[in-house]
Amino acid sequence: MTLKERISDIFEKYSVELAVEEKEEKQEVALMATAVLESGQEIMTDADAFAVGVSAFVVNDEGERIPLPDGDYQLQDGSMLVVAEGAVVEVNEATTEPEVEAEEEKEEEMKAEEVEASSEVLTREAVEGMIAEAIEATKKEFSSQIEERDAKITELSKQASPSIARAPKMEAPVSVDLKSLSITERVAAIHNQFSK
Repeated sequence: MTLKERISDIFEKYSVELAVEEKEEKQEVALMATAVLESGQEIMTDADAFAVGVSAFVVNDEGERIPLPDGDYQLQDGSMLVVAEGAVVEVNEATTEPEVEAEEEKEEEMKAEEVEASSEVLTREAVEGMIAEAIEATKKEFSSQIEERDAKITELSKQASPSIARAPKMEAPVSVDLKSLSITERVAAIHNQFSK
């Protein structure tokens, strides 16, 4: 006999009936709106959207709701929330300024012009002309740099102190065959060599 059968026999003997009680768990589906601050922090509200009068809070790692401190909060979408005592007191929607729109239109026009310009076909002669112009400009730049360098060298050489003189040329010693000279002549020859 299995354990299940034994338990069933005991329940029958004592007239115990087992019934499975199904609990209906109410799961609250909270419609929480979320938004992201410029700093990347996510904020929430119990309402379906951020509006005046709704609570604003953050949820920490333990699931606790922490009310937002009083202040102005810039959202990533450009809108602004003003919070006081944990509730939203003012909502300023993101607005685009006409200047920004005008700049965006100018950028789009410039991009369109660039696309048109890049779609033009360049001839071989045009490319050769561009290369020749680039080479000529480089030559002019290098020759001006060389001229500047030469001018600096000339200026520095003029500024060099005239007191710095070059060492006098040493005359090559006259070789004398000392063996053929007398002692007195040898001493005089050696003395003459070192005295020059």
